[in-house]
Amino acid sequence: MKLLKSLAWVLLLAPGIGAGEQKQRFGDFEAHYVVFPSTFVQSEIAHQYGLRRGPGLAVVNVSVLDAAGKGAACAIAGHSKNLLGQISPLTFKEVREGDAVYYLAEVRHADQEVLRFSLTITPPDASPFDLNFQQRLYAEE
Repeated sequence: MKLLKSLAWVLLLAPGIGAGEQKQRFGDFEAHYVVFPSTFVQSEIAHQYGLRRGPGLAVVNVSVLDAAGKGAACAIAGHSKNLLGQISPLTFKEVREGDAVYYLAEVRHADQEVLRFSLTITPPDASPFDLNFQQRLYAEE
């Protein structure tokens, strides 16, 4: 629950850092996603979940809700691509806190770099869907 609370504070206190939390609907599922600087995660929380912190590192956070609004355990695969076409695979870690299920991945970036994210999300007993978005990232000190 500590990580979930920390992420909520990130969204409330720093809406200018990224695009804030965003969501897209895919049939009966709703995918929520946000990308934020890794330095926003407290060091003890980062250690607990195996996340690295530092300038030029961001965290991609994805959660999927079913039609009832409950967290859905999914398989998530994807990558980021910069404007030069360089692709970096994303490795998502599943985190469960109470009824919440979300997925975290690290992404390395340069200051003010625009990254395009392409994710394939496969909910249980449902067809996969593609989540695509882009975001400008800043290297926090």
